[in-house]
Amino acid sequence: MNRSSAPLELDVVLSPEWLTSTLGAPVADVVITERIDNLASKVRFKVAYQGAGRTDDLDAFCVKGYFLPESASWCNLGQLEVQFYRDLAPLVDVEVPLCVHAAIDADTGHGMIIMRDLVDADCTFLTAMSPYSVDQVSQTLGELAKLHHSDPTSNLSGTDWLAPRLDGYLGVMSEERLQELLDDGRAADLPTEIVDAGRIRSAFSTLAEWASKNPDSVIHGDAHAGNLYLTPTGKPGLIDWQVLQLGPWVLDVAYHVAAVLDVADRERNERSLLNDYLSNRTSMGDDMPSIDDAWDIYRNALAYGFYMWSITHRVEVPIRNMFFKRLGSAVAHHETLNRLGA
Repeated sequence: MNRSSAPLELDVVLSPEWLTSTLGAPVADVVITERIDNLASKVRFKVAYQGAGRTDDLDAFCVKGYFLPESASWCNLGQLEVQFYRDLAPLVDVEVPLCVHAAIDADTGHGMIIMRDLVDADCTFLTAMSPYSVDQVSQTLGELAKLHHSDPTSNLSGTDWLAPRLDGYLGVMSEERLQELLDDGRAADLPTEIVDAGRIRSAFSTLAEWASKNPDSVIHGDAHAGNLYLTPTGKPGLIDWQVLQLGPWVLDVAYHVAAVLDVADRERNERSLLNDYLSNRTSMGDDMPSIDDAWDIYRNALAYGFYMWSITHRVEVPIRNMFFKRLGSAVAHHETLNRLGA
């Protein structure tokens, strides 16, 4: 039997034999330090080497894959993240975890990555409940600016895997199912006129059509606080690259600012943060719109994050509600649905 580079069986992945071949050093023992199972599983583990270890001295890792039996049919969802770490991450100067293995199984399509264990490296993971300052948002926007500045078409053999996909998100669920989610309590603090599945889908459809015609950047696509970490020096890094695609840079900027800041902080600082982002991109040599034109598309782009958290349901309720409140408050404040004709 051929050795799989991305087994669906966790016990195979964590076997000394498989890890010896993958890590390039003789592994004698493996100990799981934490396991988190959602649709994808994240398993932290430490290895003990037999003799000399890796040249980089790493012995603590985290593997991300679709190891649960009920997740196997979704295992191809990991492919995009594999392609990011394998093909794109080495080309962009963005703070991301060190990835030591990224592979797609040729038979099953399972996409799996093994990264350095950030917890062992004294990094801090964030949630919607984590305080995040305006200065920290500015730093994250700096990381996103470096991503958006990159031009993968000049360095990659192909970019089909980065094709815009926003229009496909409308097919995730029906209008009726979306309204059921909107009525589950997440929208308790929002104006009733924006908690309307038909209006939200209509606004998102209009935004998706515009986005498909303006694929000017590589975007992360899901830059909320739960997909951030802080290094020991406080520098923000980005994880979970499964919504990566070509699209307008403003989708990342509007989503990030509205999702991570408390409502009052966002209202006081969002325009200046946007201006700082534009200045950052201009300093990189990019041709950027004026602040007034950027502000106009920023206000429309808020519909993206709002829709994404309208359809989200496999998340702890307090976290889901916090993100939805922040994003919905921004949509209401800027009259985004009206602006998009919904």
